[in-house]
Amino acid sequence: MSFQINKILVAKDLSKESSKVIRYALELGCKFHAQVHVLHVMPTVDSSVLNRVALTMGADNLAKFNAMNEAELAEKTRIQLDEIIKTESELMEEDILHPPKIEVHHGDPAPMILAVADRLDVDMVVLGSHSKGKLHYAFLGSVAEKVLRKTHRTVTIVPPQIGR
Repeated sequence: MSFQINKILVAKDLSKESSKVIRYALELGCKFHAQVHVLHVMPTVDSSVLNRVALTMGADNLAKFNAMNEAELAEKTRIQLDEIIKTESELMEEDILHPPKIEVHHGDPAPMILAVADRLDVDMVVLGSHSKGKLHYAFLGSVAEKVLRKTHRTVTIVPPQIGR
């Protein structure tokens, strides 16, 4: 059986562990000569909160404000991710063959990761784990666990201790 990885999707928040997870994906990309896509999903505001704000501001004003803020936050996030990629690339021994591509979206993280993985037809998804404990997972679940349960793609979970 031949195992080939051409496209890797790394989905990460901007926590302090995110750079380690991104470096892990970049190193995998180097080893397999794969294109790495870096994804950040910005959570949306709860609809009940939006409804309250819309009553105060007006629905049209809120929509304009939201669109402006989402675009500005997405651009700032792209810049942060680009800086993380540059820093992590400099720390690697190998040169990156394909420059990573960055995407920033708004929505529910797990479904968005799955949708982007399908759209890009990636061979592997790389996710970080926060290791918040069994109680957290029992009641809230985790993005990594949701993705793992709903995808047919290879998923690599990078623990927070990696690279220490």
